[in-house]
Amino acid sequence: GIPGSGKSTLSQYIQDTLNTHLIESELFLEGNLRHPTDYESVACVPNEELDRLRSSYADVFHDIDPFVSLSGNDSLIAYALAQQSAQNEIPSSLYEEIRRYEIYDGIPVEKYCELMVQRWSSFAKNQREKDKLVILECCFLQNPGCALLARHDAGNDRFVQHVLQIAEQIQDLNPILFYLKQPSVRETIERVKTMRPQEWLDFVIWYHTEQDYGKNKGLHGYDGYIQFLEHRRELELHIIEQLPFQTFIMDNSDYDWEYQQRTVSNIMMKYL
Repeated sequence: GIPGSGKSTLSQYIQDTLNTHLIESELFLEGNLRHPTDYESVACVPNEELDRLRSSYADVFHDIDPFVSLSGNDSLIAYALAQQSAQNEIPSSLYEEIRRYEIYDGIPVEKYCELMVQRWSSFAKNQREKDKLVILECCFLQNPGCALLARHDAGNDRFVQHVLQIAEQIQDLNPILFYLKQPSVRETIERVKTMRPQEWLDFVIWYHTEQDYGKNKGLHGYDGYIQFLEHRRELELHIIEQLPFQTFIMDNSDYDWEYQQRTVSNIMMKYL
């Protein structure tokens, strides 16, 4: 669902319900630096560039090395985790040099898609060997929409193709998708912007109107952000029609959480 539709609230409720039934689960919300299907604050750095950084920052790179993993001719660096865990603060110049290769913002579209499909494939392989249920918020539709549409303007077809390719990786896990549909995007954002800091609104307006999609489509300001979300929602509903697993579209326009929770509980009880 779009921002403010209740994804986090519903995700937490699902986990609470599973806990009530003594069913082991793990919840990953947006921004989790150890997300199993996403890359939150991770950079994809060419190996030759990594060698240069190691040489240039030899006295501090030992704080980065535990968070580096090889990926073909590139290396993935979980730079925010490294910053959190460093005994001494990582120099801002090094941090920014790594962040230039941020997976969501600093690498070509096809490389982004390749890495994300691999990430979901690895998750599916690991999950097949576990009994623990996993609850994932916003990473299946929203995050690819931000990257492929807002950031890179890769086109509607590329966005749809990418999400359906991810769906192929996980379909044998029999996932369930809950989609919170808000009939009025503008009304939803009007509501949520009173509950979140102005910095959030300023950032999302910038992200969706002043990068490739916004510039190419001539979007501006708050109204431009609403236009983008309306377009993204249309594409997401189109994708849901094609998914090879169970989906539930829930009208959450009244924010009647008691009703929503009853509905979700009834659905879950059929599968548990």
